[in-house]
Amino acid sequence: MQFNVSTLLKESVGATRQYEVDEPIVIDDQGHRERVTGSATFLRTKAGVLVTAHLQGNSREKCSRCLRELDYHLSIDVEEEFLETVDATTGAPLPQLDEPNAFRIDAHHTVDLGEAVRQYWATVLPMQPLCRPDCLGLCPRCGRDLNEGPCGCPSEEADERWAALADLKISQEGS
Repeated sequence: MQFNVSTLLKESVGATRQYEVDEPIVIDDQGHRERVTGSATFLRTKAGVLVTAHLQGNSREKCSRCLRELDYHLSIDVEEEFLETVDATTGAPLPQLDEPNAFRIDAHHTVDLGEAVRQYWATVLPMQPLCRPDCLGLCPRCGRDLNEGPCGCPSEEADERWAALADLKISQEGS
């Protein structure tokens, strides 16, 4: 997801460009790729280019309870400023600002949105994806998917230390 912004950098502050995005990006440390679509607006700022993008994609995940495969539709709103490293007119290196984690425009005047989108993608993924809110998960003994029905495992006997709480629960359910 690379965009050459050399002509935009030569224009005055406030100049804009619109781009359509439809590309696969690397979304994790294992190198998995997912297609991302949407639009991006590039705005010339004093220090570089402000990128505002509205993107969509699908992520293949596993339910954290029953391990079924599921697709998540993600909407990502990216807003990041990419700072110039080289003057677009003279080609001279610019002094580095004291922002070590800032996104930069490379020496060839290219904005690479890949890393920014990957970071935003990670923030919108659910921490514990579920195939449905009432997913019953897997039996801890035999591993059967309890969403498909009960398994044949014998029920565990309750620990006597919890008997008073069980009685309390039963009495509250009856009232």
